[in-house]
Amino acid sequence: MGHTFVVTHTDLDGVASAAVYLRIAGLEPDEATVVFAEPYNLHEAVGGYAEYMEKGDVLAVMDLGVNRSVLDSLVSTVQDLLGRGVEVEWYDHHVWGPEAERFKSMGVKLFVDRSTCATGVVAKYAPTVKGVEADGYIRELVAAVCAADLWRWDHHLAPKLFRILGRRGEDEWRSRLLEKLYSGTLWDEEMQQKLEDYVNRELKGFSKILSTAKVKVGRSGCRVVVARKDEGPPSNSIVGSTLLYRFQADIAVIARPNGAISLRSRRVNVERIASMLGGGGHPRAAGARLRLPLHVRLLRILWPPLESSYVASAVLRAAEAAGVC
Repeated sequence: MGHTFVVTHTDLDGVASAAVYLRIAGLEPDEATVVFAEPYNLHEAVGGYAEYMEKGDVLAVMDLGVNRSVLDSLVSTVQDLLGRGVEVEWYDHHVWGPEAERFKSMGVKLFVDRSTCATGVVAKYAPTVKGVEADGYIRELVAAVCAADLWRWDHHLAPKLFRILGRRGEDEWRSRLLEKLYSGTLWDEEMQQKLEDYVNRELKGFSKILSTAKVKVGRSGCRVVVARKDEGPPSNSIVGSTLLYRFQADIAVIARPNGAISLRSRRVNVERIASMLGGGGHPRAAGARLRLPLHVRLLRILWPPLESSYVASAVLRAAEAAGVC
């Protein structure tokens, strides 16, 4: 039996997906290589470990769609791995286009199911691949994670689990949480302390983020609000929901210093906007990465609102070009 490489998203759904996959595969967390990635650097995450994979190994990707900007590079790497006898499995719940058939025709075992969260996709399809059955704990974990990831909030642990995991820069905690979820721990004292710390930082972060908000209205009447956010709480989804409500916007954009943007909406298909910008995601929650011009990167130091204005204009142009706003 070869070695298993798991490449998964950085959020709660991604961590739980990996935990469920390893339980189903009968592997302890330290018996596999787990890599946390974002859609925009998925090609780098897979490519960075490709040289270590050999015949009989398994690459399992989960909770990650393929951004248009990285598609060709990723296809090339996956083709090479398959040619070397590496088995590739993929479990996702994001929006896929023609690239899905492209990967399937190459020999990738691709499972895309938008009716559930990625943890649910793994729990539903990995047992068939591995020839086992999902246990009762996995079903409980799926219920809690999907309630948070799909914003249903119909499980008592959903708001807590959602808040104890940051998106980036906390891989050590992600690995620790993965081990807890794998072992059958849904909540403990360490998680409770993480929650209390998060809530304190969340409250402090809101006022700073809201102070950067800028609203722009396009020719179509589409109302976009952009706010700048550094690392840490609140989460993009919580910020996005707040911006949409407070500014009565059609689209909320959370912009980060590295050019990454997260899009949220209650009525506009932001996945199509993100796709126009080289990204992807869900109809109501998506993301992409903008390459800011040099003059914007320089002048934003002296006049920060310039960045928000540029991002708002770029999103409006993409929305109008996609015909969604």
